[in-house]
Amino acid sequence: MNKTLFFASLKANWKLLVIAFFVLLMYQSIIISMYNPENVEAMATMIKALPEAMSAAFGYDMIATDLSGHLGAYLYGFLFLVFPLIYLVPAANNMIARHVDKGSMVYMLATPNTRTTISVTQAVFLVSSIAILLFSVVFTGVLLCEVMFPGKLVYGDYLLLNLVTIAVHLVLCAIGFLASCTFSESRRSIAVGVGVPVAFLLLKMMSGTSEQLEAMKYASLFTVIDIPKIFANTGYAMISSGILIIVAFILFVTGIYIFNRRSLTI
Repeated sequence: MNKTLFFASLKANWKLLVIAFFVLLMYQSIIISMYNPENVEAMATMIKALPEAMSAAFGYDMIATDLSGHLGAYLYGFLFLVFPLIYLVPAANNMIARHVDKGSMVYMLATPNTRTTISVTQAVFLVSSIAILLFSVVFTGVLLCEVMFPGKLVYGDYLLLNLVTIAVHLVLCAIGFLASCTFSESRRSIAVGVGVPVAFLLLKMMSGTSEQLEAMKYASLFTVIDIPKIFANTGYAMISSGILIIVAFILFVTGIYIFNRRSLTI
């Protein structure tokens, strides 16, 4: 790994990282503040006013009986699936494809650093930055819950939910990195980085609109974030997150291998 390249990537992406954090923090703060421990049915009643297909598509059909369930239903059913992509997609493209597309990769390869060193450094930075982003959101979520509703958050459920969610985003991160290593043009890399998560999201949303389309959920990575199952079964959360981390590792290694073997037009 090359420290100079690592910090150069940090310098190039930190503004995007901060923007993504504050967007997630804003929505998290709003949803937490909407929780009413004296009347947990109030939010459910408001959601019921929406068309049934819409509430199911956005993951709002879960009955929340406590603060952990409230966060799971109204943050992790849609918002926390989509908004991390604000950082993830462009950052993944910036790791390799953007340098090839802009011609700066020729200068990077002219240094004593090998392709392996460059790609591994970029992969480590990407994983580190997305982990920092998501763990920061989890930490601030705990703080906000304790300030607004002390003692109401079930830490075990909340942390397991975030473990699975972070593992899902690591796989999406790896898909974006693989695309960045595969394509020489940013537009193609970004198209895959955006297209795959959007396809997963659409499949998940469509599967909740009718029984005839329910089988489509099995084609979506987001289906792994099964909130009731995560809360009820610690083993499910641990095993599914472990499998996802292994998948992400394989995709990162594949991306590094492809970048090392491909012919670059630079």
